[in-house]
Amino acid sequence: MGTVSMTGVCKVFGGTQGVRALDNVDVQLAEGEFMALLGPSGCGKSTLLNILAGFEGQSAGAISFDGKSVRRPGPDRGVVFQEAALLPWLNVWQNVIFGPQVQGVPRADYEPRAIEILRVVGLEAFHKSLPVQLSGGMRQRVGIARALVMQPKALLMDEPFGALDAQTRLSMQQLLLDVWQRFKTTVMFVTHDIDEAILLADRVCIMTARPGRIVRDIPITLPRPRSIDDLLSPDFVRFKAEIMAEMRGVH
Repeated sequence: MGTVSMTGVCKVFGGTQGVRALDNVDVQLAEGEFMALLGPSGCGKSTLLNILAGFEGQSAGAISFDGKSVRRPGPDRGVVFQEAALLPWLNVWQNVIFGPQVQGVPRADYEPRAIEILRVVGLEAFHKSLPVQLSGGMRQRVGIARALVMQPKALLMDEPFGALDAQTRLSMQQLLLDVWQRFKTTVMFVTHDIDEAILLADRVCIMTARPGRIVRDIPITLPRPRSIDDLLSPDFVRFKAEIMAEMRGVH
């Protein structure tokens, strides 16, 4: 299903007298929903995503995924980071199928899906290429394909396009729109980019400066399917003005 429930989540680094990164965060995601997290640097966006991924635990509060408490990483939650972190000695195909191979999934089960996903992300012709031979955008496509081949119920994406140039970033945003439209995976997407959040998401949640709390949850009612042409629409500009005003208050 891919449902997420976070209730009263707090995170303190360094014990009770340490740094409070998150304070009483409540988040609910429905199956197939695309939610973007916006907020100033250091507000705890990535920390919240890492807790949902199971990479670290919360100090207080409850987190569940599909009704089960999150205590560790799992293949039901695919993670895409700002850097693709590919294994440099493996080619594109080997990187994409690495996860199911390690999990012991039979080849007949994962291979057709891997072939389909490589086609969807436009990397069929590069399946034998090493990461060093790819552009930054292409490496991120491999990272997305690697996450999707595990058939996760949710994608957790931590500024996956933050290191890309503007033109490549637009291309990757369009790719992600197309991929999400096809697979309808639940997505939590961390970003600093207001345009990116509005273009991609069903909802934009705005966080305060540290300790991070969600102060606004704004539904984005732009019709789908979307494209980068929507960046110029009057409704898009209206959402941007509303979110910019809220962000100024947050800062």
